[in-house]
Amino acid sequence: MVGFYKHDIPAWMDGTEALSDGAYRVYHVVIQLIMLNEGPIALNERGLAGRCNQTLKLFLRHLDELVRAGKLVVAAGRIENARAARELDSVRKNRENAGKGGKISGQRRNPSADLENEPAKPLENNDQDEAPLHKDRSLKEKRREDSPKAPKGAEPEGFAEWWEAYPPRDGANPRAPAAARYALALKAGVLPETLLAAVRAYAAELRRAGKTNTEYVKQAQFWLSPKDRQWEDYAAKAEALAARQAGTAPGAADMLASLSDDRWRSEVQMWRSRGGHWPLGRLTPPPDTPGTKVPPSILAEFGLAPRSRAAA
Repeated sequence: MVGFYKHDIPAWMDGTEALSDGAYRVYHVVIQLIMLNEGPIALNERGLAGRCNQTLKLFLRHLDELVRAGKLVVAAGRIENARAARELDSVRKNRENAGKGGKISGQRRNPSADLENEPAKPLENNDQDEAPLHKDRSLKEKRREDSPKAPKGAEPEGFAEWWEAYPPRDGANPRAPAAARYALALKAGVLPETLLAAVRAYAAELRRAGKTNTEYVKQAQFWLSPKDRQWEDYAAKAEALAARQAGTAPGAADMLASLSDDRWRSEVQMWRSRGGHWPLGRLTPPPDTPGTKVPPSILAEFGLAPRSRAAA
């Protein structure tokens, strides 16, 4: 049993940031069990679902997401992970070396006089594309974009009112990073009133579920993630609620007709990055499904064509 193993935090964060919350939970539990078992684990669906605190149906859906993303392999009734297999192989080799008094390790070690001429290498257990954070300039730039510095001077327009409407949570909820991402949303063309309506809808949803003042409330900076763009879903809910209250609720056709080409592009890109989760599912089938209402010009831009009904 492996009680301890090295954890490459930047590689883990980079490799899991696109996963849904439920899939992340399954991935974390499965990797820990593989390391404890020192090899692939049995596909005990109900047992694993229980460990992940999920229903069987939800667990299987998240497992399928991980398999499609290439994170896990299910074969012959067992679950495998290539990175874990490499780590375990390294653990076994280290044990063999330790059992031989470290002779092999000493033979492989370079003389100290040659070290300053030795080119820099990533960790042996890491692939080149999973090198540590400080050796990856593009990853640094990506982190800087996703976690921008707080804006200097006054907070952006409308942020104080938005922050007041944000549901309270049990735990940290730093204001400065949230203000920075709020500013990014404004810079991308989102209106302050859209963000305010969206956060009020989010707060109302949590109040109905009894989740305010708990850890289930997201940190504001993550709710404002430019990748997830959660405000779009909640702004749409707020708009639909207002329309129902006014007795002028639009139909699906009207709502689809109101979407700009840029909004269509954003939704299709999100559909791809989320492994098939379609944000507009209540209005139209996904882009590769018969009967989709995604404009043909947008489908062509992404090299997509709806499957025929026979193929589907």
